[in-house]
Amino acid sequence: MKNISDPKKFTLVLFGILSFLFLVLYVWNFSFVWEFGFGLFFYLIFLLIVLLIGLVISILIDIKQSTKFKYYFIISLIQLLFIWLVSNPIREWQSENSKHNGVAIVEIVEAYREINGSYPKSLTELKNEANVDLPERTSIGTKYIYELYENENYSIGFKSYYGYDYHYNKVEKEWYSAD
Repeated sequence: MKNISDPKKFTLVLFGILSFLFLVLYVWNFSFVWEFGFGLFFYLIFLLIVLLIGLVISILIDIKQSTKFKYYFIISLIQLLFIWLVSNPIREWQSENSKHNGVAIVEIVEAYREINGSYPKSLTELKNEANVDLPERTSIGTKYIYELYENENYSIGFKSYYGYDYHYNKVEKEWYSAD
């Protein structure tokens, strides 16, 4: 118990690693929750409030008990702020890279149609018959979705953060999102 109430560097580093992993997974998990009970920012602000309340309580305990619990909350708060700082640029990069790879799929689908006279029934068929290496997953980690319609039209898309579905508009040659 002494190692926890009066932590040394090793204990704080170990806590920092575990805390960082937990916070990254928490933020990542709620980035993909597609049905929010109170909205995404509620969950993130809730975590911030919990950490701030924990910091205040730990400071009061530290004063009365001569402990150093506040360091755990300070570490977690700094990590949370860092994660928020870097998460949006990372999300943007992942989304843009996923769109770029999706356009490559569109180009291969269109080339397939030029050669075969019709669109492939699935990405698996396209991959096997065209003998090409297609990206199956986006940079975000979700799968590319390909649908062939009865009118010889198709759709390529993927799920993204905050419940957004991205679809490629082949006429306008751009991606649009819907939630």
